[in-house]
Amino acid sequence: MQIWITGAGSGIGKALALRYAAGGHHVVISGRTLDKLEAVRDEAGSLSGSIMPMTFDVTDDHATGSSSAQLANLVSHLDLVIMNAGACEYIKGQTLEPDMFRRVMDANFFGMINTTNAALPLLRKAPQRPVLAGVCSLAGFIGFPRAEAYAASKAASRYLMHSLRIDFSDFVDVCAINPGFVETPMTERNDFPMPFLMTADEAAGRIQEGLKKRPRELNFPRRLTLMLRLAQLSGGLWYALMSRQRQKQMRKTPA
Repeated sequence: MQIWITGAGSGIGKALALRYAAGGHHVVISGRTLDKLEAVRDEAGSLSGSIMPMTFDVTDDHATGSSSAQLANLVSHLDLVIMNAGACEYIKGQTLEPDMFRRVMDANFFGMINTTNAALPLLRKAPQRPVLAGVCSLAGFIGFPRAEAYAASKAASRYLMHSLRIDFSDFVDVCAINPGFVETPMTERNDFPMPFLMTADEAAGRIQEGLKKRPRELNFPRRLTLMLRLAQLSGGLWYALMSRQRQKQMRKTPA
């Protein structure tokens, strides 16, 4: 297969790239920092597949055309695209900063739009039906403290994936990937409990295996997914618990 993975300089994206390359596939990896991408390629070493770095800032609307051309120079088509690039920021106190919300939405939501536009010409050239997958999050299922920007962007991305599966159903299968808590540079900053935390390689393994079935949605871990589904049905109980937790955090935070 010929694969494109965004946000592949670290975390889940890096783990996915190494796994697919080990399986003999040709993988284009992209991100904003070429040094990190080259380090992933070098780590892959003599794996049976290949890893090809390509700089691409998913928030740059004007880079779509040039990035599509870059891709065409590296691969003849795309069998699988995994849109993994993303960002996370939390609100401070009870202040909603529009610039922060825009940064997160640019990376997590508009980044998927830009990536999809860049990938479409090569997805259409795939000899067999390709897959377009977007890494969203279980956080998009229900409200979490301080996660207004992050979770809203992931909920929007999840909705986008479901709609694209309908509108692009003539030539591609679209999948929304919703992981729980994963050990990545992005979650290192989290100052709250992360139940059922898994490594980036564990998450990549679940994604790689799950995408073989081309599901509409890939949610994991199962226990956390079930808890959040039940929370959606619990009415005000979840929000009462989360509000109580948030108040405790605010009391601990120095003024």
